[in-house]
Parts: sequence; C-alpha cells; structure tokens
Amino acid sequence: MTQRPAEARSPDDNSAERIEAALKVTGAACYAAEISVDDLHDAALVVAPIASGKVLHIDSERARAMPGCTDILTHENAPRISRKGVLIPLQDPTVHFAGQIVAVVVARTPASAREAAGAISVRYQTSTCATSLGHAIETAFAPSTAGRVATASRRGDPERAMAEAEVVVERRYTTPTHNHLPMEPHSVVVSWSGETLLVHTTSQAVFAHRQAIAECLGLPLQQVRVLCRYLGGGFGSKGGAWLPCLLLAVMAARHVGRPLRLELTREQMFTLVGRRQETIQHVGLGASRTGRLTAIMHDTVAQTSMYGEYADPNGTPARMLYECANVSTSHRLVRLHAPQPNPMRGPGEGTGSFALESALDELAFELGVDPLELRLRNYAAHDQHAGLPWSSNSLRDCYRVAAESFGWPKRPLSTGTLREGRYRYGWGMAAACYPVYRMASEAAVRVDKRGEVLVRCGTQDMGTGSYTVLAQLAAAILGVPLNQVSVELGDTDLPAGPYSGGSMATASFTPAVENAARSLRERLFSLASGDPQSPLAGIPTEQLTIGAGRISNRNDSRSDRLADLIARTAPDGLETFARAAPDEQPEHSSYGYGAVFAEARVDADLGEVRVTRITAAYAGGRILNPLLARSQYIGGLIGGIGMALHEETIMDERLGRIVNGTLADYLIPVHADLPRFDVRLVDEHDPHLDGGVKGIGMLGIVGTAAAITNAVFHATGRRIRNLPIRLEALL
Repeated sequence: MTQRPAEARSPDDNSAERIEAALKVTGAACYAAEISVDDLHDAALVVAPIASGKVLHIDSERARAMPGCTDILTHENAPRISRKGVLIPLQDPTVHFAGQIVAVVVARTPASAREAAGAISVRYQTSTCATSLGHAIETAFAPSTAGRVATASRRGDPERAMAEAEVVVERRYTTPTHNHLPMEPHSVVVSWSGETLLVHTTSQAVFAHRQAIAECLGLPLQQVRVLCRYLGGGFGSKGGAWLPCLLLAVMAARHVGRPLRLELTREQMFTLVGRRQETIQHVGLGASRTGRLTAIMHDTVAQTSMYGEYADPNGTPARMLYECANVSTSHRLVRLHAPQPNPMRGPGEGTGSFALESALDELAFELGVDPLELRLRNYAAHDQHAGLPWSSNSLRDCYRVAAESFGWPKRPLSTGTLREGRYRYGWGMAAACYPVYRMASEAAVRVDKRGEVLVRCGTQDMGTGSYTVLAQLAAAILGVPLNQVSVELGDTDLPAGPYSGGSMATASFTPAVENAARSLRERLFSLASGDPQSPLAGIPTEQLTIGAGRISNRNDSRSDRLADLIARTAPDGLETFARAAPDEQPEHSSYGYGAVFAEARVDADLGEVRVTRITAAYAGGRILNPLLARSQYIGGLIGGIGMALHEETIMDERLGRIVNGTLADYLIPVHADLPRFDVRLVDEHDPHLDGGVKGIGMLGIVGTAAAITNAVFHATGRRIRNLPIRLEALL
C-alpha cells in the first residue's frame, strides 16, 4: 500500500511525524487478520495441557459433525514438513511442552472453529518433565553459537588475574523468562491459486518467511508472495518463532483447499511464538585499588527447549565494553520441557548488561569510587575482543551529557542518605551498548511526470516509522516536499529489504535508498542539461542543484520545474534501482552506545519501588528522525522498567504450565508506573558506515534494569540480584 503524509513539510525537517499515522488512528490501516478473501475459513488450535509425553488418541468425531466444521488436522493426517531446528506442528505424537499444538480445526467462522476445537477429546501418556533451570543445571551444555557470536571467548589469563587482584567481586544474578506480547496478535491469511501461494501475515521478515515457506513446500520462490503492510509490534516474536504456526496455516489451507485465517489468542502467544530465556549469570570482576579492571569473567546458563537450541549473547558487553586484558565469557544451555526461546528486544545485551553493570556498581561500592568514575577509568579505546578500532565510540560523551542533565555530580557516595518522609531515594547508572548489524538491501526510487516520487523497498514497518524514514531519505536527496513522496513496502514482490530486528532495518535500507535517489538525481541533471527545451540546456551537471520541486543552476536564476522536465523527456517516468550490502570483512568494530541514569523511590514501610525519573543519552550514529528516535528509546526504557520491576513468566514447575498467561496476570508497566523521561541524542558521525546509521531500536533497553537496581541499592543499601524486584526483597 502506498503511504504519503497529509500535509507538506520541508524536506530538511527530519522530525516529521509518521506518514501513516492518520490511517492507523482512524482504523483505515488494514492489518493481516483483517484481510478479506472470498470463502475465507478460520482455524482454531487444540493444544496439549501436559509438558511431556505423547498423544495416544484424538477423538474428533463429535467436532467433525458440528455445523460449519470443514476439516480437522492432527499428526495422523497432516502433510509432512521438516525444517532443521524448528518444531513443525502435527508431525508426530510427541509432546515437548504444555501449549504445544496437537490439532487444528478448520471451519467456516471463527466461532464455529473455536466451538469444534473445544469438542475434541485427546488422551495422553505423560512422562517425567524437566521444567526448572535450577533443578536441571547439571545437564547444561555449550550451544554452537550465542546469538550471532561464538559461544565462549577468552583473552589473557582471567583465572590468574582474579587470584592476584587486589579487589574481587564475584556475584550470581538471575533474570526470568519474559514474553513478547505485542499489541497485535500473530495472524495469517493464506490463499492458494493452484501452486501459487499468497500469504498476508504478521512478519518481521517477509523475505525470510517466503524463503522458508518455499523451501519447506518445495516451491519456487516466484510462486510464493508474502505481504505485511502493517505490523502491530513484534519485539522478535514475529520472525523465526512465528514460522511453525505460519507453516501450519499454509499446509492446512492447502489440505482443505480453502483460503484460511489463523489468529492466535493472547494465551497462545505465551507458548507458541518464543520468549526471552531465563538466565543464571555469574560475574567475576578483579580490579586494582585504583579501580582499573584486571579480570572479567561472565558465565551464563540459560533455558532452551527439548527440540531446539538458542542462546542469547549475554556475554557480549563483557567482551568489549571495558578495557581489560583478561576476559572470559561462556554460554551454556539446559533443555527443559518448555517453549522454545528466541530473540526478544535487546537479546543478550539486555539481560547480560543487568549482570555486568550491577557487578560494576558493586565493585564501585567496594572501592569507594563513584560508579561513573569507575566506568570512565576503564573506557576501552578500541575493541579488544575483535582486535579492531572503533568505527566511532561516543560513550564518554553519553556519560557526560546524561550525567550533567541528571545532576549526577550531586549524588552522595553513601547509601540511604536521600530521604523524604518514609521514602528513600537513590541514584543509579549503567552503560549501554549494542552491536551494529546490517544486511543487504535493495530499493527503487521513481519520479513520474507530475514530479511525484515513489520509494519501493520490500522491508516491513514494525511500527517504528520505516514508512516515514524511507520517504524522508528520498525527499532530502530529490528536493521535493515530503507530501510528494509515496512509499510501498512489506511485499516480497518489491525490491528485497531487510529483516526488522537487531536494529538493522534502517541501517540496511538507508544506503540503498540514498544510492537509488542519488542515481535518479544524476539522471535528472543529465536530462535537464541535454534537453534543448530546458532553460538549463548545456549547463554542466555539476553546476545543477535540486530543491522545492525544481532543478536549478547554482550560478544564476535559471531553473526548470521537475514535473515539466519529466513530462517533456520521460513521460512514462524514471526509476532507478540500487543494492547495498555490508562489508564481509569490516576493518572497524561498530556499536551504538548509551548511558542511563535512574532515580528510584522506595517506600521504607511497604517496599514499593517507583522509578521517578530517567535521563539517558544515546549515540546511535546518524539520526534520521529525532522524533521517532526518541520514541524508540523511550520504548526501550519502558521495557527496561518492566524488566526491573514487573515482568516474569511464572511456570508451575510440577505441571510445566504457565500460570500467569494473560495480560491481567503478566505484569507490564502502565502509564502510572512511568517517570519523566529525559532522552538526549548525542551527535555522532561515523565515517566508516555507509549511510552512517547504527540502529536504535535495541539500545534503549540495555542497561536500564541495572541502572534501576543500582538506584535501589543507593536508596536502601540492599542489593537486588534477582529480577524482577519483589516487595519482600526490600522489607
């Protein structure tokens, strides 16, 4: 769908509001579950109540006889599909976790599908289940990778350095399971036309989903089209974790020969589309009396499923954030009868920074040194882990800007001294970092005879503002008002765009869009210079400029209206295409950075914690739209508040079932929980990144939980090492 803003804006106004906002707030934006298709049928899932065992018998006779029921798929009649590392539903009778799909009902309406699903009776054979990370820790093993990085790392001799250190801090920290729970439930509408497949779905990666569907079904890529025009959030759950259910809908639609819609319930989103894994992290720090780090050891044990393998890279900050000659990190996994974990906003760095930045705060207290000063003393001048110089590193600027705005120099070193009645106040801080990830991206930019510009890129907009930024990039280079730029995205028939995750989408498509727009601008200059009817005929192209819908001579007042030039020389319009890809062997190490300062208020009588203010400064390279960037950072900070104070997926360890699988019971921050946010954007130019964009979506959550728990310690003298903070921990 083509998007354009409602009113004109200057092309140099880089704080433009979202151009699709009016469609969303008026309900005109059509999300995946709202797609209308003739003869559309609906699917409802039957899930296992047991955590381990197998299906012995499925009695579907009564359900099949119900009005509106079209068919029922189980492991006995479902098409066979396999994909390494992915649990495709209905392939065998084995049950790996409570909530696993054991049958799907296809019916004429959502109500009839749900009613028939409720009439199905399943008999199980149960077996012993392992549901607790602590109880099964002796079975831990090293995975092949931790996220995108190696499982373990080592430089120097950290064990010896720890033994010889003048000051040692060794602590254990834990983080619980979290669930993504975006506002829009996961959904898909599938329609087959012979061997051609059309899929409207909630997707953070339309091209990756198309590739996986084609491979699993043995179809050529050109016979599969995946669309996602609008996405109501994802946080990582609408990528690979959504693929099993997506494949189930595709094969069910093919089996019944009808278009099909599958939309998960909120309860099913707790078990079927991934989660942030539970972790136990051990951090050891060795230092001199002057506060110089001599050893860092960060070891993680985390949960994975019985059938898959995934590890968050919790050790990444420990490897590169601070200068230290002796560092080791490791990641191990424990298989549990629980849903498969997957990336969730700030995967690894979010939870890993809680442990590392808490340990730094504990070390600062042991040394009697200001926590900010300790970090400044250990600033890393280059990436010791990768052995590369930074492409840019503005961490110290982030410290300075945030500390000044927060008023950090006034912080008393001792704990429990800031009081107001029964309330105790504390100030805490933490550093933030997140790697720069990029992938290949394509883009096309077109101008028509009216001077209207169209940007086409297949990437999806997760709700973060991709529509707007794509339009801004082209408008700035082609010198047209923003309301004359339209954007098409979220479609695998468009030029291939990046995945929405790892803060990589904007960093990836920016150079492609800008290169295509620059190429189009050069063609326009050539047309103007070479057109005998143009007032600019014969003027060298290097003397031409473009703006306000006109091509002009830099040296005098001659100009040509863009629309008139196109109408004369290219009445069918002009389009250029570009592809950009990251360096396969980069010569620099690239990260985004931040510093988070938090004030916490603790009720001494009740143990209640309130975050009363947060100041954060971020250096994310080139910021294309400060308004949207601040929104993203605040969203991450809110996620960090949830991590510190609210979020925890609770499992009945005996049955392996989630007991708080609703938004009434799974606590998340609400408006009343939020403080005043003071977000500062640090200007940063990175000459080594094409387009200069580092990405911002993940960075806001990193370090936030640690800053809050460090503030709670400053207020109370009680160290919180297990998230979320509970009232009883402070009473």
